[in-house]
Amino acid sequence: MDYTRSTRVSGRRDEVAALFADASTWHEWQPPLLSVEVLEGTPPATGARSRLTFRRGRRSTMVMTETVEHSALPEQWNVVYEVDGVHNLCENRFTQADASTTLIEQRNVFRFTGFMRVVGLLFSRSFPRETEKSLEAFRAFATERLGAAR
Repeated sequence: MDYTRSTRVSGRRDEVAALFADASTWHEWQPPLLSVEVLEGTPPATGARSRLTFRRGRRSTMVMTETVEHSALPEQWNVVYEVDGVHNLCENRFTQADASTTLIEQRNVFRFTGFMRVVGLLFSRSFPRETEKSLEAFRAFATERLGAAR
């Protein structure tokens, strides 16, 4: 599965990209995120690896590994998310749309193995919707955070 979604965020590209890649703020716009544990390297630098734990439902959690595949901030930040049976390459491009707006384009490429192939097929429409929700949550967070800093 391969798709691209985008959003426009009020703010300069360098500010928006830095905020997007700053793991210390992720819990503010990703409420299900419970923890980020750096395993190696220094995020958001290329090669950094972290363990992300998300709340799923009321009593369960999902743990995934994030690897920064390529960091060329503020232009681009590519990460790979892996959990059993799922490999997701997430390419994030940041473009200065005008003097006060940044365009974020996020391309997601999913590969499923084993039983997750079935899950990927059954829920293929939900993945792009979740990406849109996440980008919208970041847009609202960044607009408030960067607007308050001015």
